[in-house]
Amino acid sequence: MLIIEDQLPTIELYQKLSVGSGLTFLSPAEIGLGDFSATQLESVEEQLAKYLREQIATHAIDLVLLDTDLSRGRELQTHSSYKSALRELGMPVCRYQKGGTSSSLEQLPQLQRTIRDGASAIWIPKALVSGNRTAELVPRLMSISQGFKDIEAALQAQPQLLEGRHSPTEVLASVLGDPNLSDEFLGYAAQNLVYFAKPEVDYEGYQISEMQRYATQLGYWLFNYIITFPGPILRTDAALAYLNVHPNELASHPELLDIIAPAKYSGPFKELEGYYWRFRLIRILDENQGDIGNHPIIVGKAVQRVDPENLGALAYICMVSGKPIAEGQAAVSPDWVPSGASEAKIDETVLEELGPLAGI
Repeated sequence: MLIIEDQLPTIELYQKLSVGSGLTFLSPAEIGLGDFSATQLESVEEQLAKYLREQIATHAIDLVLLDTDLSRGRELQTHSSYKSALRELGMPVCRYQKGGTSSSLEQLPQLQRTIRDGASAIWIPKALVSGNRTAELVPRLMSISQGFKDIEAALQAQPQLLEGRHSPTEVLASVLGDPNLSDEFLGYAAQNLVYFAKPEVDYEGYQISEMQRYATQLGYWLFNYIITFPGPILRTDAALAYLNVHPNELASHPELLDIIAPAKYSGPFKELEGYYWRFRLIRILDENQGDIGNHPIIVGKAVQRVDPENLGALAYICMVSGKPIAEGQAAVSPDWVPSGASEAKIDETVLEELGPLAGI
């Protein structure tokens, strides 16, 4: 993994965190980025793309970790130059921003960044790069890298998917192992022109293969749009809320995982967190007369509900606060939420507190 960072202590910290993990961080100096000097013949981005293409092949780089602020040193080019070159190459990128203080509503700027730059990188939470959860950084990066590899492997096994007759929804459904899932992603198709734009420049053969480039685009779309804005795929806490079970109950009732196990998602990025298919959760509800409390594993047990007044009701995890909310607490979704993200809700009181900020 290449880390493009201009502060040596940060590079050394991440390299120390990776010891024994199987992941190797390469610094800019180790691939000669500090010695790179642009000429007047081509744009900096074109020259960087050619240079990085060679280094990626030479060092077998799978993922790039890119700092958003490279202004503290003079050896590197601008962040935007690397971002542009790497996107045209189709190289998977994780971006991060160090510093700042935590806030109870810090998820909103994370969503803003994802909406703005989701087609060019996966954002790493601040707490993992400069906060109190740095131990989670390397495992997360390894899981993200594996997710992109899984997508590329699935495309290699089905090269006909790239012949041009298939839409991204059809390709993703096939990558996930079931072409019938295509309809699940139609509500996210509005952003296809952003996520699947063709390269603006042909860098004279230095471009990564079309298959890897498409795998990267598909990975960004799946993680930054479909998984981040829940609808057909739900995190563990959102899956429990969907069944009107308070996620905190998992600590005292781990058997809840056995109940939702048949709905487990096993596609790319599955290692990041537990994910579940909504359509399979619906089946579980149907098998238990519309209320998970009737399931043999927990029937008769005291299990806290998100909405105790309506046991068969659906509930959500607020996208901003991260807290469970009943259906009656959910505001009408802002227009930046994809139409397919039916479970991507914000607490009405939180939305009122945010005011214009929530308009993104």
